[in-house]
Amino acid sequence: MGPHDGLVMLDVGAGTHGGTPTEPAFVSRFSYPEGHTHTAWRHGRYLFVGDEIFPMDWDPYGTIEARGYIHILDMIDPEHPVEVARYEVPEAGVHNFWAEGDHLYIGYYQAGLRVLDISGELRGDLYRQGRELAVLKTTDEHTMAPNWPMTWGAQPFKGHLFSSDLNSGLWITTLEMGPQVVF
Repeated sequence: MGPHDGLVMLDVGAGTHGGTPTEPAFVSRFSYPEGHTHTAWRHGRYLFVGDEIFPMDWDPYGTIEARGYIHILDMIDPEHPVEVARYEVPEAGVHNFWAEGDHLYIGYYQAGLRVLDISGELRGDLYRQGRELAVLKTTDEHTMAPNWPMTWGAQPFKGHLFSSDLNSGLWITTLEMGPQVVF
């Protein structure tokens, strides 16, 4: 398997396909042209699969034009995953994410921290559907690459949201739900 093979699902002891930790058994594969799978997160009937695509000439001390988006697969039949939706922020790239309850917390590199409503049935383009609940650009004029977020990850814990940014460090925020969702 190579870096452009997409997602490969194996049974390593779940009992569904006879696999073990030392002898995994193939379950299914989801491949697509980009194939730069970095993160996969199962939540209910869906599997969220994130691509990470960096330009060939990226500079870790400058602004990085990352690309990639989240494929949402319906896993009702794990042997035949079907892409039913996507979440793609224009001109940005996704990194790590975490699902809890009805929210997907996303480190979306130069697009900052994103919170997505994943309640109900997921179909089509979730960005254009307005399912985005909150956005926080994790940067300011004093960061390593001024005014350029590179949000690496997002994880909820005990009422707070922890986000790491390659340029500005750790952010600890609280998501307040109401008529207008704010950090």
